[in-house]
Amino acid sequence: MRRSMPWFAVFLLAGLLGPLASARAGPRVSGPMVGHVTSTTALIWMYAGARSKVVIKYRRETDPRDTAKAVTMPPYTTGPGTCRVKLAGLEPNTRYVFAPFVNGEYKPEWRGTFKTAPPEGRPAKFRMAYTTGLEHDQRNMSSFRVLYRQDLDFFLLLGDNVYADTTNRARLWEAHLKMRRVPEFAVVIKKVPTLAVWDDHDFSNNNSDGTARGKEQSLMAFKELFPNPSFGLPGVPGIFFSFQWADVDFFMLDVRYHRSPNKAPNGPRKTMLGQGQFRWLVDGLRRSKAPFKVLVSGSTLKDDPEDSWKSFPHERGRLFRAIRDHGIQGVLFFSGDLHRSVIRVHPKSQTGFYDLVEVISSGIAVDGPQNFATVDFDTTVADPTAHVRIVERSGRVSKEKTIRLSALR
Repeated sequence: MRRSMPWFAVFLLAGLLGPLASARAGPRVSGPMVGHVTSTTALIWMYAGARSKVVIKYRRETDPRDTAKAVTMPPYTTGPGTCRVKLAGLEPNTRYVFAPFVNGEYKPEWRGTFKTAPPEGRPAKFRMAYTTGLEHDQRNMSSFRVLYRQDLDFFLLLGDNVYADTTNRARLWEAHLKMRRVPEFAVVIKKVPTLAVWDDHDFSNNNSDGTARGKEQSLMAFKELFPNPSFGLPGVPGIFFSFQWADVDFFMLDVRYHRSPNKAPNGPRKTMLGQGQFRWLVDGLRRSKAPFKVLVSGSTLKDDPEDSWKSFPHERGRLFRAIRDHGIQGVLFFSGDLHRSVIRVHPKSQTGFYDLVEVISSGIAVDGPQNFATVDFDTTVADPTAHVRIVERSGRVSKEKTIRLSALR
C-alpha cells in the first residue's frame, strides 16, 4: 500500500525544487486569503491566472507528523482566474497550516495559517478586529503589523476596502489585487480569517447609492473577490450575510446596493437596506438566541451628517422600534467610514429601548490616525462582556470600554 508523503517532506521537496520552479515564468499570484471559517470548514481564496491549477495542501499546525491533505481549487468560471475552495472535515478550535501549489510551484510566502472557530452556539472567549479605509499606495502600513500582533480569531472589513471609485469590474479587480499584494496586508489575510462588506468607495463613488450605474458589475466583482459565506438572498441581490462565532451572531449589512439617495425626502419609501434586506435582518434578530447580536454597517448611525443613517430617520426609527417591540437584547452596532474611531453611546431616550453602543473604527490605511478596533467577547461568564479597544498604529490603546450584557436589556 502506497503511503502519502509526510507534510515536512512536502515542504522539503518544495524547498529543493523552488529555485527551478521559480525560474519558469508563471502567473502573478495574489493571496492566499482565508475567508469564512467555521468549527469544521474554511474557505480559501487565491488569484493565480485563468489557466493555472491551484492545489492547497493542509494539516494541523501542532502535529508536524500529520499527513497533509490536498484539495484542488476549481476555477471560478465567471472571474478572471480567481479560485476559492472549501477545506472540510476540520476540528474545532484547532490551528491549521496550509500551502498553495500553483502549477506545481510552491513559494514560502504563500504559506498561511488559520484557527477554526469554537463549536457553534456555545459560550467562548474570542478576539476580533475590524476597520475601514484601505489605500494600497499609503507609505505607512505599520497599523497592519500592529493588528496582526493582536492574536485575532477573525477580522472584519467594513468597507472602503479599496478606493476604486468605480463600478467597472476590471478596475475593481485591479484595485483589490494591488491591495492584497501590499506585504503588511497580505500577511494578515493569509493568517487571519477575513470577512467583508462594502461602502461607497468600493461600491461606486463617494456617497453613492442604489442608483449607481453599473452596480451589478460591482456586485459581481465583490462576489468574485471575497470568500464570504454568502451574498444576499435569492431574489434580493446584495452582499449582506450573517455568521456565528461561538454563540455571538454577526449581521453584515449592505448599506449601498438598495440605498435611496441621501437627499431623497424622508418617509416610508426612503430606504437604507431595501425591504428584503430589512425583513431578513429583523427576522434574524428575532430568531437569534445569541447573547450579543452585532449589526455591522459601513455607515454610522449619525456621525456623518450627509452620508449616514442620520439621513434615513424613518428607517433608523423603524429598526429601533423593531428592537424595542420584539424585546431584542444584546444589540451592538459596529461601523466605519469617518477616518477616525469613536465609541459612541446612543441613550435610551433616543433609541427607545436601552443605551445602544456604537463603535466606529475607520482609517487603518488612509490619511489620519490609522487605527482599528478590537473586541474581546467573553460569553462564558454569568454576565457576558464585550471589551472594546481602539488601537493606534503605535500600539497604544487610545480608548476602551467594557460593555456588559446586563446593560443591553
